Amino acid sequence: MKHSITLVLTLLGCGGSIAAHAACDSYPSATTHTLTLAATITVPDNLPVGSLITRQPFSGTAPGLFIRCPTSTQVTVIGKYPNLRDPGTLTYLTEVPGIGLRIFMKDARGVTTAFAIHNQAAFANEGTWVTLTNAEAAFYKIGPTPAGVMNSGEIFRYYWHTEPNMILRLGNSVRFVSPVATCDLAAGDVNRTVSLDPVQVSAFQHALYTGAREFELTAHCSNAATVTFSFSGTPAPGDDRLFANTGTAGGVALWLYSRVGGRTQNILANGTENTRTVAVSGNRAVLPLGAAYHRNGTVSQGTLASTATVTITYN
Repeated sequence: MKHSITLVLTLLGCGGSIAAHAACDSYPSATTHTLTLAATITVPDNLPVGSLITRQPFSGTAPGLFIRCPTSTQVTVIGKYPNLRDPGTLTYLTEVPGIGLRIFMKDARGVTTAFAIHNQAAFANEGTWVTLTNAEAAFYKIGPTPAGVMNSGEIFRYYWHTEPNMILRLGNSVRFVSPVATCDLAAGDVNRTVSLDPVQVSAFQHALYTGAREFELTAHCSNAATVTFSFSGTPAPGDDRLFANTGTAGGVALWLYSRVGGRTQNILANGTENTRTVAVSGNRAVLPLGAAYHRNGTVSQGTLASTATVTITYN
């Protein structure tokens, strides 16, 4: 059965070796183990804080030795990170915000232990001690993860007396990033035709608009929180809030409006009040809209044809 505990030693100095009180019957040879990771690691936004991102082994295995020390012996750790830990995961705070690191090492008995990786030194009591044989690094999400780089180089060096046992290195710099957000209009909305029912010219005698039709635009998203829909088009002559009619009817233009939260709000063709931002839910952002004929002079028989272009931005 494996046990996971944290090795805690009392800090006596800056991390350099101190002469041992007595020699042990042998000392391990130094071995260097390298961790090679992908150059970029994506941390999903929906991964809960406190969750494991990845756990990877360092290269190689060192010989497992049992060392007899007749009296107390100096043990020293030189670690990359200060003694600052996330209380939830017990990980060490790294140079990347939101990323914590734990190092797990197996000894000659086959017991796996979570080791402290800050500078420290202490005297181990007399007895039989075991050397370290291999190691793994575990990276945890401990907060929001903006882009940041964990630099390559030595992470951990462990000494018996003045002899290093295990040296751990990160072989390459690693960039931790949040996923890239993507959104695309639904296929049916890329070139959308909205048909208004025919109306009589007489319908405008006592109304500014008529023939309203409701519809929606949908964006399918991944890792985005909000989508902004922006509208543009040719303003109608005499009323730049409306969209121009290129059909044959006179005195009529297109009124375009949104229905976010059940509230009717004009979308203007003049480049103002022409954006709407909606939240993404279930990987979809849905903008409810409406369109109608709108009087723009003396209405005469014919057709209404009008074009509004929509673009989306997201984050």
